[in-house]
This record gives sequence, structure tokens and C-alpha cells, in this order.
Amino acid sequence: MIRGKFGFKLGTIVSLAAMLAACSPGGGAPADSKGADGGKNGNQNVELRIMWWGSQVRHDATLKVIDLFEKKNPNIKISAEYLGSDGYWDKLNTQIAGGNAPDLIQLGNNYPDYVARNALLDLRPYLGKEINVDNFDKATVDSGDLNGKLYGINLGSNAFGIAYNTELIKKAGMQPPTGNWTWDEFGKYAADLTKALGKGNYGATDESALPLYLNYFARQSNKTLYKDGKVGLGKEDIEKWFTMWDNFRKAGSVPPAEFTAGYTEQPDNSSFVEGKTAMHLIWSNQVNAYQKNMKDEINIVMPPSGGSGSAQGLWLQPSQFMSVNANTKHPKEAAAFISFMVNDPEATMILGSERGVPGSSKVREALKAQATPIDKKIYDYVDLVAKNARTVDREIPNGKEFESSIKTLSQKIAFGKDTIPNASQELFQTAEKVIGKK
Repeated sequence: MIRGKFGFKLGTIVSLAAMLAACSPGGGAPADSKGADGGKNGNQNVELRIMWWGSQVRHDATLKVIDLFEKKNPNIKISAEYLGSDGYWDKLNTQIAGGNAPDLIQLGNNYPDYVARNALLDLRPYLGKEINVDNFDKATVDSGDLNGKLYGINLGSNAFGIAYNTELIKKAGMQPPTGNWTWDEFGKYAADLTKALGKGNYGATDESALPLYLNYFARQSNKTLYKDGKVGLGKEDIEKWFTMWDNFRKAGSVPPAEFTAGYTEQPDNSSFVEGKTAMHLIWSNQVNAYQKNMKDEINIVMPPSGGSGSAQGLWLQPSQFMSVNANTKHPKEAAAFISFMVNDPEATMILGSERGVPGSSKVREALKAQATPIDKKIYDYVDLVAKNARTVDREIPNGKEFESSIKTLSQKIAFGKDTIPNASQELFQTAEKVIGKK
């Protein structure tokens, strides 16, 4: 979807009433009260483009923040392009290849891939000027660093966990999960749910195609998908992963292949949202989006452990970064908008924790003071994970290609079109290939 520079929105119309509500009394001045250019060139009209992915909740909130920024900086207009995660990277890559990428680009932990393409601007020269990170701890600021240059400002931190539908658990007559379980215990719990809920319902979604979950599994054996320029796990680890999920399928813990193939398992196309599966792995910042689409209350607990003697697999992850196109004609204005997103009292209240728990301690305290019951679940869960997490790994380079491969191979196994040893060998070779790509 695209929202034009004159404020007309194609696809999503934010009402005037909603906009006024977003600009309600109590909001402060912009992070840089002199304007985006420091007051040196306040009359120059500037047009920026921004692109992000996310759910409708994120789209609505970000559009309100853009409206607020434009109101406080009337010489700057921002055209918004936004879509779901499907298709986002293809569109961005096409734009970068064509030399017409947006000024402001939302990225994940794959930002080094775009540094390698010389697509991103070093933001470190703008710190303390257009970008205020006074209330960020150093580790949060440096999460967007690569070789001493800063390529993105952290928009929030996240942790993944298993969301569960409290009403389906009650209907099944079972106790809610505690998060204190092994993979075997998780599988049995999910199978028992499937049996108790009856035909057409399943205990958990099939997550075998998620690279992050495979990495979590590997970390429990002190391995990782990518380390020091090489594949950090072996083919045998991939075989264990695929075999475990194949056994879950055979036990009825997760749905059959035909059912799983019908969903993206994102908030707008999810068997979990439809109440057909009782548990689903999600990021903590997605709790709001899922809950908004569901009538039944959801809670979130930690994913299975590797059992006695295993290492902790969890990590606290920067959810997204806002980066600036290396070729932007307006770097100061783009940098000022990022600072506005992460510091302005009104803007941060609108955005809340949808992109993760904010990096600014001042913003976190303000949000906690006004947290909804759902937001409180997010803060509590992130706090729990922070006590059980290890340092985050560098993501595998060219991760989208690896993700596409694991999805295809997982489906082939589930549909009986490939053997686990063959698929595991192919996925390992894919990992080597994407890491070796220049």
C-alpha cells in the first residue's frame, strides 16, 4: 500500500478524528525543536519516502506518527509505502537494484546484507545532532553497528515465545503451559490438545520451516546457523530438527501438510487466529497484532528447552532498524524523522511496543506507566527472557534465500516428496551457498 505525499492514503484511511486523537494534548515538542535541519534551512520543502513491513496495527500507528511529524515539521512531507512481510524484500531489492529505494528503510537483523550492497548511510555522524540517543544504552545503539559504522537505529527489542489460546486450553480441559518443558513434553502436550479438541483442531502450528527456530534448536547444543563466516551446525543437526517435526506430525501434535500449506501464519492469515490451532510461535511484539485479530485471550510462554545439560537457546533480538538510503538527498531530515520515531513523547506513545520494547529508557518508563494489560504481558515476557537469554548471533547472510529453501524442503518432507536425509543435505548445502555469496 502507498500513502502519497499530500496525505491521501491508498488502502488505509486514517480518519480525521483518529488523527486528532493521536495529536491529543500532552504531547511535547519534536525531539529537535529547531526543526529537522536544525533551523538552518527551515523554509526548504523536503519530500521523503519511507517503506516498512508489518501488520495493519503497525501500518495505522506509523501513519499517525508520520502525520504528527509533518504537522510539527510542515516543510517535510513523507510518502509511505507499506506491506506485509511477504513481498517486502523482493520489492526493496528491486528498488535498490533500480536506484530508486526509499529514503527511509525498515530492516531487520539482515541489515549487513544491505551494507554489503552499499545501500545504507552511516548514521554515526548524526548522533548527538539530528539523532538523539541520550537515553539509549550503548549495547542498544551498537546493535545497528558494523565495523564501527552505524547503519540503523534500533526500533525495539523482541523475544520469541509460544503464544497459546487460553480458551482452547480450557475447552480441552487441560492446564495452561508454563514454559517449563522439553521438546518431548511440548510434543506430548500438543498431541493431547489435538485429541481433546477434536476433528479440525490441532495443538500447535508446524514451525519446522522457521530458520530462527532451527537456530534456537542448534544453540541448545552450543551451535548456531552461522559463525565466523561458516555454517555453524552440521547436517546431522538439521536431520534431528526435521525428524522431530516429522514425529510431531505423525503424533498429531501439529497439522498435516495440506493444512499447514494453507496458511502463512502471520496475523492476517493464521490458523491460530482462526482458533484451529492452540499454540503458535510468535515474536513478543506481535502479541498485540494477534490479540487484536482474536476474540480469545492469548498468553505467551518460553519455548521448549533442550533438556538436562543443554544450553539456553533464547536471545533478546533487535526487532527492526530504521535505516537511511545511502543515496538520499536529505540525510539530515531522514535522520531527524528516525529520532522523532524513537524519542518524541506523542510518537512513541502511538507506536507503543508494537516494534518491540523501545530502546530509550525514558520512553520505556512512560509506556510502562500507561501499559495496557496486553502490553504488560509483553514487558513481563521480555523481562523473563532477558534473565534467560544468551548473546544474539549474527544472522546468516542472504537469509531470505535460506528461508525460502527451508520452507520448500520442509514442505517436501511433510508432503512425502523428499526424504529427511536428502532434504537435510540440500539445506546444509544451501547454507554454504548463501554464506559464500558475494
